[in-house]
Amino acid sequence: MQAHQPDAARVLELCDALDAYRPARQQLLAVLNLGLSNRDPLAEWSEHIVNALVSGHLAPNRVQAHYDLTTPDQLTVQVRYLANPSQAWVNEHHVRSLPGVDRYALVLFDAFTVIGIVMFPPDLTQIGAALGKKHPNQHDTLQFTRRNWWTIRDDPRPVRSLGVTVWLPPLAPTPPRA
Repeated sequence: MQAHQPDAARVLELCDALDAYRPARQQLLAVLNLGLSNRDPLAEWSEHIVNALVSGHLAPNRVQAHYDLTTPDQLTVQVRYLANPSQAWVNEHHVRSLPGVDRYALVLFDAFTVIGIVMFPPDLTQIGAALGKKHPNQHDTLQFTRRNWWTIRDDPRPVRSLGVTVWLPPLAPTPPRA
């Protein structure tokens, strides 16, 4: 095997980028009151924003299984996020009903900007039908795509009537349309 010279310029570029990222990450973690955390900051932030929106209580253990927070009505909520670049979604998401979890919140990022949050009830059957889904196991699984988001974003009333909560920037619950 032939020895190769390191790409010193690339190594320096990567280290400089990490040096620029570090204080911003530390500031975000400080706002979340987490001090030191090695968890994904988008996951942490997503849990905190959903918790603030529902006026809930974060789970006592940040890495426990199942739920991430409880609502004032004692509903348990699992929080996940979906991040994509702005030009096209390269990632989609499987929303799942989980045992012992009353709601499933999905925070949507487009180029690191929150474009919305959708919180689903455990029975996904009617929601899948309203979105025209054809995949199996629609009772407890929803294959969430960009097209589904656009449908919900453009008119949340049909899914809202099925128990889905939708927040759009500036992250207030969407008001009913007349």
